[in-house]
Amino acid sequence: MELLKRIQELLRTKDVTAEIDKDGELTFLARTGPVSVRMVISVTDSAVIVRALIPLFATVQRRAAMCEAISIANWQLRFARFEMDAEDGELRCRADMPLYDGVPSDQQLTKLMYSVWSITERYAPALVEVMTGQADPAVAIARVEEPEIEPVRRKQETDLTVN
Repeated sequence: MELLKRIQELLRTKDVTAEIDKDGELTFLARTGPVSVRMVISVTDSAVIVRALIPLFATVQRRAAMCEAISIANWQLRFARFEMDAEDGELRCRADMPLYDGVPSDQQLTKLMYSVWSITERYAPALVEVMTGQADPAVAIARVEEPEIEPVRRKQETDLTVN
């Protein structure tokens, strides 16, 4: 609980009001592109877990497409990942930080929280397109990732020297 209160204070310094709920989780609302998400932070003996609960529920007919979009997106992601609840189709973004023998720094906690927040913001429009059938999963995710994966084009001379 001490670490959770520390995270709450850290968020307060960033003008984010977060409350500890009855389940012992820290929650706040965050704007992420076309949707607002409920951010949920929990602390266990072994990890800090940050989740963005996206208020989108894929219908049974769109779940295969959503699984494809999530899989493509997760391939490029390093610190967080998207998940879909198989029961109701709820989407979420999640990141975990293992806790071993040290106390995480404010910088580590900030990066953990904001990675989930920013990744959700970045991918939310594409997930909405896939969920509503407006775009193919590969096309929607590629549009989001295009600037990141497009190679830098520059004229490069071939080096023919031998050592």
